[in-house]
Amino acid sequence: MRRVLLLLVLIRATAPHSNVTEPNGTEPTMQTTTVSLFQRVLPTAFRVTTKPRRQSIRRGKADSPMLNYIFDSYATSNKHFHDKFKAPSFEGDTSTDDTLLNADTGATVIFDCRVSSLRDKMVSWIRVSDNENLELLTLDLDTHSADARYRVDVAGETWRLSLSDAKVQDSGIYCCHVSTHPPMLRRFKLIVHPPEIIMNKEAFLESGETLSLKCLVLHLNAGEVVPEMRWYRGGNTTPLDEVRGGVLIETDHLTLTSHLQVARLKAEDAGNYTCALEAPLQMKTVARVHVLQGSSLAELQSGVKTTTSYMGLLCTSLILLGTCYDIR
Repeated sequence: MRRVLLLLVLIRATAPHSNVTEPNGTEPTMQTTTVSLFQRVLPTAFRVTTKPRRQSIRRGKADSPMLNYIFDSYATSNKHFHDKFKAPSFEGDTSTDDTLLNADTGATVIFDCRVSSLRDKMVSWIRVSDNENLELLTLDLDTHSADARYRVDVAGETWRLSLSDAKVQDSGIYCCHVSTHPPMLRRFKLIVHPPEIIMNKEAFLESGETLSLKCLVLHLNAGEVVPEMRWYRGGNTTPLDEVRGGVLIETDHLTLTSHLQVARLKAEDAGNYTCALEAPLQMKTVARVHVLQGSSLAELQSGVKTTTSYMGLLCTSLILLGTCYDIR
């Protein structure tokens, strides 16, 4: 350090004086000459520069223009870049149990599978048959099933598989599959209920009363087809309201319910009454109607004779014959 100071003193003492006058009239300076001589004398390790040192990193960026360009481009196009590294996952119910879906015959079944952070993975729908065979239904947005009733759509993170005109044989396990390692699966258990037609099977009425029968079709979605329901008596193939007067039929196409009323019953009105669904498919059910004459003790409930009423009527008949003591 003493050597350096000594050199500075010698340089300043031996340096020639400049008579150059500054433009603003100030005293001439020796800075340029002194620095030049100082750089000649001092070793390279002590070389002085008049340029200020720039910071190597400023506001998170490097001095390299290329690195700054890459940094800016990445930050702009990846505002949520932390999400890019989140593993795909199913949203909603995270239980391992199968999601149960119940459907009526003819209805459209919707399977919704919501997958977050899918990235470059693919979603497919697979059906598992009763013998554990796998049937590929869709892959990404392409349908791979020959059955045209299947369709796949995507809205946001929700992958939707739709099955139109569901049939009983469509019941089974359906899987939403994500091509991770190991693969992700969400299972749906579909139960398509078979349609059925129901009605009271037997009715006991007095002559002169009004018959009232209700027929209901369950687990059937008619879709765009207008349902057709008809009433017949006995083996007649002509609808009842066309062969007898006093007949009123009210049918609700939305609930698939039909209500039959037959006024002023006569003995010849007894027999089998058939409620038939003729569209969109064919189904029927039969009720046996009994018309009693001269029995004012018949108990009617919505046009249907209950077992208790029938037993009471039987007991009354036996009492008249003197042979009924105790029937319970």
